[in-house]
Amino acid sequence: MFTNLPNEIVHNYHPIFHLMATTKRKKWRRRSRESSMYGSPTARNPFPISRSRLEKYHSCPRCFWIDRVQGYDRPGMPGFLLNTLVDTLLKREFDIHRENGTPHQYMLENNLGHMIPLDHPMMDEWRENFKGVRTIKHGIEITGAVDDIWRSGEGETEEWYVVDYKSTATNATITPELFLEDIYKGAYVRQMAIYQWLLRELGHPVSTRGFFVYENGNNSAESLLTEGTTDSPRGIPLKPALVIEIDLSDDDVIIEGERIDLNWVENLVIGAKKCLDLDTVPEAGEFCEYCAYAHSVSKF
Repeated sequence: MFTNLPNEIVHNYHPIFHLMATTKRKKWRRRSRESSMYGSPTARNPFPISRSRLEKYHSCPRCFWIDRVQGYDRPGMPGFLLNTLVDTLLKREFDIHRENGTPHQYMLENNLGHMIPLDHPMMDEWRENFKGVRTIKHGIEITGAVDDIWRSGEGETEEWYVVDYKSTATNATITPELFLEDIYKGAYVRQMAIYQWLLRELGHPVSTRGFFVYENGNNSAESLLTEGTTDSPRGIPLKPALVIEIDLSDDDVIIEGERIDLNWVENLVIGAKKCLDLDTVPEAGEFCEYCAYAHSVSKF
């Protein structure tokens, strides 16, 4: 996991999360900040829409409109902190190579040794949730926080590659084809397309090629490993990391019947703005489980 890191850096890693305790239940209710509701007097103009909200619009215009216009979001759930920890440690690890201008071992192992992590003054902001990459288009501000960007070439030959970190625990073989067949991994491809679109809108030399760095838990392990540091003696048993490439210029990148490319993102943004401007609630998405559940229980 900690490839090519100096010992003093590895041993100085500390947990990034403080103890989180829920001591009091909170009732689900309407969003209280009027500024986060489209069309309200205090709403930001242009109104910000995150990458995840665009995905919500794609899955269900009704849920998107009720959330962004009326202030009623879907009931949430706690985040997966172990996944987030893996994500954070990968960023720290790649940052060592970003500072040194060297390729990470994952790059070398996947014939990508000509690439290095992008060193850019906006990199920290582009990776930060609630900030991220931002651009204004079609009357709204689209935002999205990338995990990483890799770079190859110099000057006129320079290209950037959007990189997304993923962690899972599966015995299934993870392949590029699986991203086009599995409906949940298909959402990762849409996510990649939005990030590429955002950076291109800012004029950066972003390739249609993107990479998923997959850390896969080893279900065959008999126990947690005991090869960690003194303050963290147990590690997570992981299989060798996978680097999966998806090229959005490939005509075979079709998710649930949709050709996913940068034109698809453009049309998604246009559709989201039109949805926000509606005076009445739109139809639910065909496969929206939330709306199907609400409709079913409303009969009782």
